[in-house]
Amino acid sequence: MKKNPSKQIVILSAVIMSLCLSGYAKNPNTSVLASVEGENITLTDLQDRIKAFPPQYASELEKKETKAKILDQMIDEKILLVAAKKQGLNKTDEFKKRVQNAQDQLLLNAYVQTSIEISPVSDEEVKAYFTNNPQQFQELETRSAHHILVKTEDEAKEITQKIKAGADFEKLAKEKSTDPSAASNFGNLGSISKGQMVPEFEKAVFSAKKGDAPSIVKTQFGYHVVRLDDINVRAKLEFETIKDQIKESLSSEKRRATLSNTLEALKKNYRIKKDLSKI
Repeated sequence: MKKNPSKQIVILSAVIMSLCLSGYAKNPNTSVLASVEGENITLTDLQDRIKAFPPQYASELEKKETKAKILDQMIDEKILLVAAKKQGLNKTDEFKKRVQNAQDQLLLNAYVQTSIEISPVSDEEVKAYFTNNPQQFQELETRSAHHILVKTEDEAKEITQKIKAGADFEKLAKEKSTDPSAASNFGNLGSISKGQMVPEFEKAVFSAKKGDAPSIVKTQFGYHVVRLDDINVRAKLEFETIKDQIKESLSSEKRRATLSNTLEALKKNYRIKKDLSKI
């Protein structure tokens, strides 16, 4: 039997009207708790603010006096917002630009979260990564060192003699080193692991002993006066202690790869123009 669409519309309208009249269509969360110059703060606004607090504050946030304090804070914020609008700060070009940038970022994040499907990392993938990359989890020795870089061997020898006579290494690094970073870090190289430095420099650092006098090392950059500061050994990492970090790392890798693939696919569907001459 064919239904009469006009009759259906009449019936639907009657149902909606009856709900409104009976109060079922009302949303109690739109109750106005406060207003400033006609701008309302509703129960929904307060509930949304409360939801933003960390879970550990849940019991405290159930108290009426706590909710009242939060509402007072929201009123204060609303007062400042109204004052800002009265000054027309929301109409300036700079403000509009910032709002647009914020909206663009929110929209971008929404697209990534809702439209790009990323498969979760399985326990098997985590275990396989740990098994296939043992070098990343074995015992690791790192060394901390300072250096002063100069152009000639004679300069390096002169600086070494000054240090042996009691001169301050860091002060000399700032004054004499041709390494641009020495002006701010006083020649501090931080933590060094094998494979980070050129071979000659690495050999000098990893063959030195704590307490040794500074040594002179020649590299392609010049002559280095090198001082070993400390030796640190990280114990071998066991699977149970590192598996969560591996999972997070693999998840990040998947996100980057998926986003990259999505971008490549999208680029084929959009006209893109680029003019490097204007940079």
